[in-house]
Amino acid sequence: MAVYTSLSDSDMRGLVADYNLGELVSFQGISGGVENTNYFLTTTTGKYVLTLFEEFEFNEVPYFLDVVSHLQQKGFNVPAALVDAEGERLRVVQNRPAIIVDCFPGGLLESTTVESCRLMGQVLAQLHTAGMDFPDHRPSHRGIDWWRATAKEIAPELEGEQAHLLLEQICEFDKFIEQYDDQLAKGTVHADLFYNNTLFEGDELSAIIDFYNACYSWLMYDLAIVVNDWCSDITTGELDMDKYHAMVNAYIHEREPSAAEIMSWPHMLKIAALRFWLSRLEAWHGAKDDPERLAQQHDPMEFQRILESRVRHAPSLTEN
Repeated sequence: MAVYTSLSDSDMRGLVADYNLGELVSFQGISGGVENTNYFLTTTTGKYVLTLFEEFEFNEVPYFLDVVSHLQQKGFNVPAALVDAEGERLRVVQNRPAIIVDCFPGGLLESTTVESCRLMGQVLAQLHTAGMDFPDHRPSHRGIDWWRATAKEIAPELEGEQAHLLLEQICEFDKFIEQYDDQLAKGTVHADLFYNNTLFEGDELSAIIDFYNACYSWLMYDLAIVVNDWCSDITTGELDMDKYHAMVNAYIHEREPSAAEIMSWPHMLKIAALRFWLSRLEAWHGAKDDPERLAQQHDPMEFQRILESRVRHAPSLTEN
């Protein structure tokens, strides 16, 4: 959610007027993420978020808007795109696709707790169930093909042990998924549900945001992404087992995994860690000659440590 595309006061006033949102009071760029440009907009009718998509072309964005709309219709608090005076939800601003969404109440968690992990496990299972009947089965833009190709490009830039870890884990997952892919439940998943993509009011979850990695993939992979972020000590990569058990037990209570999914769990924990290690490596190496952009990147070592921890021990989904 860094600001890569700068907008002027007149840009903002014209845009707000097109949406019938009253008069612009103020706007402010949102720092934090690394993929899109985001602004808070305050108008005489409320508070909103403007997103400009830096990585996607115009024709790629409707899929993500449709996913959010589907989940909103199922009763989830998610940021569906508002429509402008012409009935359009997707605009072009400064040559980038752009949307405006409501700004939900609540704030980001400073850190996760056992109780927030339990709640997220329950809600994630409900999200997975709700996404099963979404008709558009779009593969991830950072899925198997991406990590195979990107690993080959990045490996020569890494230390020997890092490159070995990266390529060995991809090879191991390839062998596993070739044999078991058709036995594993798939659906429309968030695929980036880190705890900073949720909003909380006190102990209550007020919204799930940032669906721009959504895709059709393995449900256990999505759960593994959430576990690795919500339940890990990022300084060591190790799981906090109290948080872990709270999350996975709540998930299982809401949606019972199949025997094949339970068997796949250690593989999913490792490949989910690898996916984010690799995307951070790609972003870091792509920005290393640009100090300003490099300073906005997440630390790849956090997910290298998580992957190394899961290689040492990946707990069973059902162990207590």
